Amino acid sequence: MAAGGEQEQAHRPGAYKQKNKQHKHGKHRTKGEIGRENKGRVAVMALTKKQRREVRKMDRRNKANQLRRNKKDSVLTEKRKLGSRDGPPHLVAVIALHSGVDAGAVTKILRGEGVGGVVHEDQGVTGAKDSFGLVLPRFKQRFIFYRPDTADLHSLLDVAKIADSLVFVLESTEGWDSYGDYCLSCLFTQGLPSHALVCQGVADLAVKKRTESRRALSRLVESFFPEPRLFPVDSEQDATLLLRHLSAQKQRRLGFRSRHSHLLAQRATYILNTSQDGTGGPATGLGTLSVSGYIRGCPLQVNRLVHITGHGDFQLSQIDAPADPLPITMVGRIIQNILIQKENCLHQTWWPQVLF
Repeated sequence: MAAGGEQEQAHRPGAYKQKNKQHKHGKHRTKGEIGRENKGRVAVMALTKKQRREVRKMDRRNKANQLRRNKKDSVLTEKRKLGSRDGPPHLVAVIALHSGVDAGAVTKILRGEGVGGVVHEDQGVTGAKDSFGLVLPRFKQRFIFYRPDTADLHSLLDVAKIADSLVFVLESTEGWDSYGDYCLSCLFTQGLPSHALVCQGVADLAVKKRTESRRALSRLVESFFPEPRLFPVDSEQDATLLLRHLSAQKQRRLGFRSRHSHLLAQRATYILNTSQDGTGGPATGLGTLSVSGYIRGCPLQVNRLVHITGHGDFQLSQIDAPADPLPITMVGRIIQNILIQKENCLHQTWWPQVLF
């Protein structure tokens, strides 16, 4: 104790407290500090020198050529598949745009013997007014023609959704009437597939007026169809040119059709269930709908739902793959053609190859 009973004063640090310098350890963390901060996380591996190297100009050009070639091959494969023996038949809908034309006359010429095709009446749409299958061994193509009822606009739009090509039958002077103009507006709004323009009655005009009539009709059609090409169908030779054009023309892609599976029901049968669960109870009114047709678009899976127009969505029970009912067969005929050359007066006999 201090003398005189006074206590010792404790030291109180001032504002200028001494601060010692820290040890300079190279400004890097120790392994322990790094482990505590990461908490078990592993750092991202750095890319190797081989992965980081830049692609050379020749390699980029070669890759672009390969992508272009693959895309071109896929387009050609899809085009050649339609109507051939490896794909579904070419579905063609014949639509009359004028009340004064007869679309049935066009289909009658198409099924004529001079066209060179084999007509299958049973391979059309069952119950339709004018529907048939046509096989052309000369072009190695097959078609299914269907003439929808233009008075039922909803049915016409449903057929245009799945048809590969549309054949519009025009009048030789007026083209289409007011109702035909309304049908075209609806088809363009929905999405128009590949099409061909057919005019009737050109052969009935005078020879001097045929060219003038076709020019006037072409100017009229240009308002809806850019670069139109008219096909007069008054004879079987004209029908052959139309079929060649349909088989070789470029197909227009529609987004809503290429993303989904679709088919035109050529045959449909409904089998009613006799009893509930096979126990002999009262009938429920339910049954199984069997639909036959060619599947187009994406492959159809049995585990997915299907939509029937006007009825709703339903679950598939099974998918059968029977033999193709419309095969491409070469009819075996021996035809002897004598070609007379006037220059050297040589007679040549040609025997074509017989394929069965």
